[in-house]
Amino acid sequence: MNITSNGFSNRRLPVNSSKHLTETSWSVPHIAGACSNSDRHNRSRICALSRFCALGSYSFKNRRTSALTRPTSQVKHLHRTVRLVAALFIFSPLQAQTMIEGSAIVTSRSGSVSAIDASGEGVSTASHEILDPVGLTLSTKKDARIFLTFSNGVAVALNEASVVRCIDYTQRPFDKEDQALDLEPSESNLKLRLIDGQIAVASSRLSPISDLRIQLPKGELRLHKGTCLISLDATGLHITAYEGNLTYYYPDSQSREFVSAPKCIRISDQSMERQRVAKTSAVESLEVEQIRFCQAAQHASKRVTFQANDLTGLPPEPVLIVRPQYFQQPSFRPYQFEE
Repeated sequence: MNITSNGFSNRRLPVNSSKHLTETSWSVPHIAGACSNSDRHNRSRICALSRFCALGSYSFKNRRTSALTRPTSQVKHLHRTVRLVAALFIFSPLQAQTMIEGSAIVTSRSGSVSAIDASGEGVSTASHEILDPVGLTLSTKKDARIFLTFSNGVAVALNEASVVRCIDYTQRPFDKEDQALDLEPSESNLKLRLIDGQIAVASSRLSPISDLRIQLPKGELRLHKGTCLISLDATGLHITAYEGNLTYYYPDSQSREFVSAPKCIRISDQSMERQRVAKTSAVESLEVEQIRFCQAAQHASKRVTFQANDLTGLPPEPVLIVRPQYFQQPSFRPYQFEE
């Protein structure tokens, strides 16, 4: 039986006791007509909470009474309500696992490279050095390069005469089962700022729920997935989607440019005021050194893996991956087995 009132209808459903001795009914409110998913979700929460409050007056002091006199329907109501409330808390964003600061490692470097942390102290940038990236500012001199791999699998490469600062980097702890996935084993938020020069960013395994952004002197770029090359020079801002896709956001505006590989765009100061691209070209127009630079960044992202940290709650520790040629070396032993 359905009763409609104020846009809602109540459907009467029979509920039998465990002994089949009594029969009662309960009402499930639902919307009469079409409604959005958010409206249904909000109404279901209100319904569950109202039932929970209504059952607050129920007393269990007569537990030893016979099954014929127990309010079986109210007990079942309580069980259903507890399940609903538990489900709401499980899927609530407030119950999400706490994000912690991630880590990074220098996979390779050449030339003169310097690093300064948030307090202004110098930090070592030797090969295989483990870094705390938050607040770190990296600078390269002429003919110098450095490649870093973050614990979310993102590789960042600085070309010569470049300056980059890590504004923020947080990551959700992950376990060994998460590492078995082809994607990033966790959720992360990485925000960099390109101050000068040229960088390549490779993120082929970035999770769809992660956020990777590069702040620029004018505007901001978000790399969704893939590899990009970003350059600043006298002619303006150069953005290349070498693989995957990205979005460039104009400063102080809702306008944006979606760039999908293989494509290069240039935005000059004049075209930025008009919020338009000054020039579009193909990836083949890049110089050979720039293409190799992008490929080197991709290789850096595959040179290291990170240990699960769900039990420790500390930044993930990196583990370098040895090249296959290492295991193909001849083994020299001072003994041999007789056949």
